[in-house]
Amino acid sequence: MKANIVKISKIYNKKLKIPDYQRPYTWSTKSAIALFNDIFREYKNNKNDYRIGSTILHFECNSGLKNYNIVDGQQRLTTLTILLNLLGQKEKLPLLEQIFNPL
Repeated sequence: MKANIVKISKIYNKKLKIPDYQRPYTWSTKSAIALFNDIFREYKNNKNDYRIGSTILHFECNSGLKNYNIVDGQQRLTTLTILLNLLGQKEKLPLLEQIFNPL
């Protein structure tokens, strides 16, 4: 087990997967806007670093497929994926490729 502070791009460079045991996405528009405003405020204040909170990933190799299951941080990572996609970032957003359980 290893804990590090890493750039979000390092997380998005991994093959991320939201496992079936995770709860569904439940963030409200208010929560997403709060995250965006927090990040934007730090950007306007010329902060080079901003910590979005913890993310726990579990490496899984199953039938030759290598994934990183998101154990903690799913709501934030999903929200950031949505925001980045809306801002025009189309590459290296592995959650956009995720096939979700209909529940």
